[in-house]
Amino acid sequence: MLIPELIATFLSYCTRHRTAATLAFYRARLKKFCLEFNARALASLTPLEIDEHLAKAGSGMSDSTRHHDAVALQRLQKFALEYNLLDKPVIGKLEKPRVGRRDRVPTAVETEAILASASPSFRLIYSALRQCGARPGELCRATIADVNRINCVITLKEHKTARKTGEVRRIPIGRKLGELLDQAIGTRTDGPVFLSPAGKAWRVANLSRTYSRLRDEAGLPRDLVLYLARHECGTKVCRQKGIEFARRLLGHANISTTQRYMHLDDRELADAQDLVE
Repeated sequence: MLIPELIATFLSYCTRHRTAATLAFYRARLKKFCLEFNARALASLTPLEIDEHLAKAGSGMSDSTRHHDAVALQRLQKFALEYNLLDKPVIGKLEKPRVGRRDRVPTAVETEAILASASPSFRLIYSALRQCGARPGELCRATIADVNRINCVITLKEHKTARKTGEVRRIPIGRKLGELLDQAIGTRTDGPVFLSPAGKAWRVANLSRTYSRLRDEAGLPRDLVLYLARHECGTKVCRQKGIEFARRLLGHANISTTQRYMHLDDRELADAQDLVE
């Protein structure tokens, strides 16, 4: 089986058994691999060829992107082995750059600098992310039909932990988020809640690239990434209301995940130390 056919079969499987976001992830991560080896079978490749491909495809890309490229190839091989589409493993041990830890949240000055030259549409969705702590993909996928203003909640059937929990994702709508939703929706009655400058639904990739561009133009550190908006919300809720409130708001299935959102700086730790008699 040639690699394009194998990838098509794998993506078809993902369509049936994985979320649309997961499907989009694998499609994007395997695109370059499919183009380079379109006339080859996976079994014909050597570990060195695969390593060289990842190095070339990841040139100039972030550690996160290169890490995910390697993960996607390993998952493709696992699928091929499980369904007898491959006799034996061909992918050797892959070098996967460590994805950077998110150890802080943006300062007010950094956020102001990022938003200084942002489009109104980006400011709107980014402000909503900071306010509600949703995953970027959740607000990108949210439609007007998902918004229930009477019960003050956005309900999403498709989300990251849907298969694990079997439950819908409920994003509460407070007063501030409600005002942002009103601005985003206006008089529209259907379609995506948040529109890009092109008038279409935001995609996570476009949203992330826009954030990175604004960050770089402002001369800010590259450890600032879009997802930190979620960490910022989680950290503030942890401080004000406690970790269980943060877990519920962020939609975590396990509280141990929420613990990674409790970013404490040296000043806060010093203040805590002074409580000791």
